[in-house]
Amino acid sequence: MSSKRKIVVVILGRDEALKKALITNILGKDLSKLNKRQALKNTEIYVNDIYEVIFTPDLYAEFKDIQDLLCINRYPDMCLLVVEHGFSADDARKQIEHLSNKTEKPTEEFMVLLPLNCKRTDYPFRSCTMEQVFCELDRLAEGRNLMPAKTKMTDKPVPPLPAPRTEIAMAGKRTSIKVNLVLLGMSGTGKSASGNTILGKPVFFSRPSSKSVTRDCEIAETEINGKHVRVIDTPDMFDDETEESVKNKYLKRCKELCESHPCVFVLVMHISRFTDGERNILKQLEKAFGRNVKEQSVILFTKGDDLHRAGKTLTDVLHSCQPDLKEMIQQFGNRCVLFENNRSGSAQVEKLLDTVIMVLEKQQKL
Repeated sequence: MSSKRKIVVVILGRDEALKKALITNILGKDLSKLNKRQALKNTEIYVNDIYEVIFTPDLYAEFKDIQDLLCINRYPDMCLLVVEHGFSADDARKQIEHLSNKTEKPTEEFMVLLPLNCKRTDYPFRSCTMEQVFCELDRLAEGRNLMPAKTKMTDKPVPPLPAPRTEIAMAGKRTSIKVNLVLLGMSGTGKSASGNTILGKPVFFSRPSSKSVTRDCEIAETEINGKHVRVIDTPDMFDDETEESVKNKYLKRCKELCESHPCVFVLVMHISRFTDGERNILKQLEKAFGRNVKEQSVILFTKGDDLHRAGKTLTDVLHSCQPDLKEMIQQFGNRCVLFENNRSGSAQVEKLLDTVIMVLEKQQKL
């Protein structure tokens, strides 16, 4: 297998967490467990037997890296520009033109990976969905005899990637998704408040407290952009002061509520603090929900307003956080979102749902 040409994918964009989450989904492993080599100043290359996925720095901060990289790799199989939910089409177009001008590559060689619910026909540039990316990667791997059929990323019939300078109308609409979001975490991290933010209304009782306010598993349902979402709020199941029999009762009820639909665990943590109890929370999650729990999980950081007051971004925190927290984030596939529970607006909820859908697609549960 090593003698065959690997599939080269270049990941571009500004949001480091989104780029690394995409790489994790393509390669199917935590980045910390993958072979990695440094290329140029701020570019990392992650490899396995099939893919060579290149993580690039911010387009405008370290563009010389990208120029040099695309001189070395003149013909990558895919150049994906990752954008956030609510992105500006004009801004994406300018990024593509900037890439084209600086690298002397045609604009058609750069493809925008659209967030959930975006339609390719709404944009003047070449774009694709996550399903189409996985389908194209499968096709390339099969064409080079790199991947057995049983290890395909998806067996669904998916429209092919759009050809350069061609607009293809989307055939049909995506079917409604039903998913359980299980809010987990220590007392005082804002699980109930985050649940209310997702639901768009105050359903779960919530108040600032270092003690658990939620006394039992509670559920509420909503629809977000046509997706049926069932939010499960849980008590602190990791508190050492709680009797084991009580924790087992919480856990049993939580598992019963998760049986009906695909499940994604949302680990809620305070962005401004990382407690001793949280250092071992992954082991407790694995004990409760199985060894693969981290592949089904997203980290949700609360108190995003603390960062804004300090003039920082989530990326700033991820760069400078404690080594133990950084390792935990890597083990969760760099899938993390930031919430301000005192702020209205759907953008942060839709970004969470984008990440949840990415998890489900990778698990082939859609």
